[in-house]
Amino acid sequence: MNILVIGGTGYIGKIMVERLLERGDRVSIFSRGNAKPQWWDRIEHIRGDRDDHAGFEAKLKGKSFDAVIDTQAYRKEDMESAEAAFLGSVGRYLMISTGSVYLEGKVDFFNRCPYNESDVDWRSLEYNYPQGQDPYAVGKRHCEKWLLDNSQMPYTIIRIPAVMGWDDPTGRMWWWVQRALDGGRVVIPAESRGAFRTLYSADAAVNFIRILDAPNTVKQTYYIAMPEIITMERWANLVWRAAGHQCQISYVPSEVIRRREPLKSYSPPLSRPVSNIHDLSKAEQAFGIESTPVEQWVRTTVDWYRENRPSESSVGYAAREDEVALAAQWEEGLGKLSADF
Repeated sequence: MNILVIGGTGYIGKIMVERLLERGDRVSIFSRGNAKPQWWDRIEHIRGDRDDHAGFEAKLKGKSFDAVIDTQAYRKEDMESAEAAFLGSVGRYLMISTGSVYLEGKVDFFNRCPYNESDVDWRSLEYNYPQGQDPYAVGKRHCEKWLLDNSQMPYTIIRIPAVMGWDDPTGRMWWWVQRALDGGRVVIPAESRGAFRTLYSADAAVNFIRILDAPNTVKQTYYIAMPEIITMERWANLVWRAAGHQCQISYVPSEVIRRREPLKSYSPPLSRPVSNIHDLSKAEQAFGIESTPVEQWVRTTVDWYRENRPSESSVGYAAREDEVALAAQWEEGLGKLSADF
């Protein structure tokens, strides 16, 4: 196929383009050209800035593609521009959305477990950015609503959770791996032990392509994630074991953690107060989710970070001694309390 990827030079996109090239697809990339992965000489590069909608449309309007995979749509204006550029000239349009659209009260996770794609309804959604809500999540809702209400393209919306894996630009994976590599205790807020699903970056790339190849996914919305449901305890144990250490966890109330000035903003990635578990049956029935066993990809990821250690420490790692000291103090206090009882 002749495929255009908007973005595609980092993290999931980089892996996805590599997979497309491996199977013989012709790939074009629309990007600013700041990053040039190893496959750069095998693709056609269309230089541009997605925020420049007039330039975006001028460079892409009239070009014919079997499919467009859009990893860089963040607001409804991006959708309007995509429609203007691609209507009538693309066979499929995939918009990568996020599981964050379910947050901020859009789904009651306590009473909806698992929940599904239809548990949100954008009909009453206004195109504004409410104070206190995550602009990223709000913008993705706007993108979805605009497609649902207006688009004449053969689109598919793909929602994904926090994606974990090697070379993660968000730093979420490095947060865990750096602490696992030092082997020390990890502090988890006692109120944030909800179960969850995540998604390996390489599996995200593979499943985007599976959706692309499935004609029955047109004008549909899907959530994709790994099948395993993970607790914080299992997650931490997987990462520490892959790093060659035994994991020791201290569950400390958030109020106690915040009393230490260096830990006021302490927040382990993936921790949440209630379980966040999506029903994957719609995606499974439509195209079948391909997934690497979690033990395998966590090990691969930790090994990658061991060999490619980032130059900067993870968020909050400067206060790592305070984390470990707090854990020791908390465990000592619990021991004394237990003895008194």
